[in-house]
Amino acid sequence: MTERRYDIDWLRVVAILGIFIMHSSRFFDIGSWHLKNAEQSFTVLGVRFFFIWVWVMELLFLLSGAASWFSLRSRNGGQYLVERVKRLLIPLYGVGMIVLLAPQLWFELVTNRGLSDTFWQFLPQYFAGLPRDIIGFAPHALQYPSFLVPFGFPGHLWFLQWLFLISLITLPLLLYLKSEKGQRLIGKLAGVCERPGGVFIFVIPMAVFLIGLRFLFRGERTWADFLYYMTFFMIGYIMAANPKFTEGFKKHRWVCLALWIAGAGGIFFFILVLGYKFPDYEPFSLKYVLFQIVYSIMSWSSVIFLLSLGAMYMRSPKKVLTYSNEAVLPFYIFHQTVILCVGWFVIRWDMGILPKFLIIAVISFVLIGGLYEGVVRHFNWVRFLFGMRLKKKPVKE
Repeated sequence: MTERRYDIDWLRVVAILGIFIMHSSRFFDIGSWHLKNAEQSFTVLGVRFFFIWVWVMELLFLLSGAASWFSLRSRNGGQYLVERVKRLLIPLYGVGMIVLLAPQLWFELVTNRGLSDTFWQFLPQYFAGLPRDIIGFAPHALQYPSFLVPFGFPGHLWFLQWLFLISLITLPLLLYLKSEKGQRLIGKLAGVCERPGGVFIFVIPMAVFLIGLRFLFRGERTWADFLYYMTFFMIGYIMAANPKFTEGFKKHRWVCLALWIAGAGGIFFFILVLGYKFPDYEPFSLKYVLFQIVYSIMSWSSVIFLLSLGAMYMRSPKKVLTYSNEAVLPFYIFHQTVILCVGWFVIRWDMGILPKFLIIAVISFVLIGGLYEGVVRHFNWVRFLFGMRLKKKPVKE
């Protein structure tokens, strides 16, 4: 039995906290969102892009791939899919669809679509639309992979949709890579990653998917992004299978930090000076190709740097890690709805961006923690709805 990778557990907690901070700041940047503060700042967008955006979902998909490696060590393909349904689809179609996404959609319609109904007036319309969303694919154009798991407004739970689809689509390859031939292939890739510059071999499929597909679609989370994130998932899977990958990552950590910083400067040059439209539609051109290459290198470099830090400094188990690692999925499921509900009140207050952000983040964190501890953690039927393992009953002596 391979030793548990505590660095993966720690980084999963870091990624969820990064997503929490990112969404707590979304009220205040210049981009569109479900709710917006009256005062908005490009600086907030720039800071979030540089410090969180470029790595957070990439790292989360990579860590999910690593978790799939450990899951398939003790499961066959069928058992793995059952586990994926329990962990991903039940939360999506249970507490997500029934409880948590309705407020998000109401905020979206009030802010961006001119809806004047109160939440309680809107709620019957929301539930009336659910059968259409589940049975029909009309709410989604074919450019969005989410239509394969039909649900009209997935909110932040698009991650659960995509992770399930990626797990399903890649399963034959995952099982092959467990075989003797697959292990030999992984060993060769790991050897390449130990050589100078070898870790950047993974930039090739990332850039190919973005260059080949992103110009065809408008907006975020299209097929281009789906295959891009699938690449990170597969890297996570093979990374967990061979420790040489981690050694290669550590050797390249300072180069990757430099590329992360330089890449961020390049991205801002494309957007601010050259007028590149990111992440919206951009016609195929030399500028477009160069942007996708720079973005792929920067994003991958930031992930490698964080993986190397995790491997070097996050290798010890702690009580807080045990608690936090179990709480990450419920925390993720709760977080955006809670943040929006708190922000609905706070953004109306007469104060600056920073105090509003801090108030929203602190109150939301406390509320999410309270919901997890008081509603989810101790009750098996609720744990099941949130995709968690059930607690074993104590054995009577």
